[in-house]
Amino acid sequence: MSYSSEHRRLAPVLAYARKLDIATNPVPEALFEALTAGFNVWCTPEDHPQGWDGILLIAGAFAKPCGFVGTATWKWEGEQVVAISLETDAYDLADQRPEICARKTSGDWISIHNRPEDLEWAEGKVRWLVQQASVLCPEVVLE
Repeated sequence: MSYSSEHRRLAPVLAYARKLDIATNPVPEALFEALTAGFNVWCTPEDHPQGWDGILLIAGAFAKPCGFVGTATWKWEGEQVVAISLETDAYDLADQRPEICARKTSGDWISIHNRPEDLEWAEGKVRWLVQQASVLCPEVVLE
């Protein structure tokens, strides 16, 4: 394995993410934004994590209304991709429903970072995209 061979191995995933680019593709499955070594995952009013019902999402420069959910990046050990690292940040949810993201439970603050509902939804989208690209899905590691 080498950096080059690993990038080639995962290139179909990025190609599929580009095909389903939220910025240009209006189809419901287009929830992705390709990066150099991974991709961002977005949600829409129709397809979103639990707890996002009623959140106002706007299109801005994108093909449809959407909100950022998280980022999936290749996790490297040496020259090999050993997993896909996933982390989420519920910015739109925090802006519109601060009571959900800024309250204490058992002494701990609930954060917009890596909410379990967002991680579960985004992990499903990551696995789906990798499967659509016909690539064996590496382990998805929740960061």
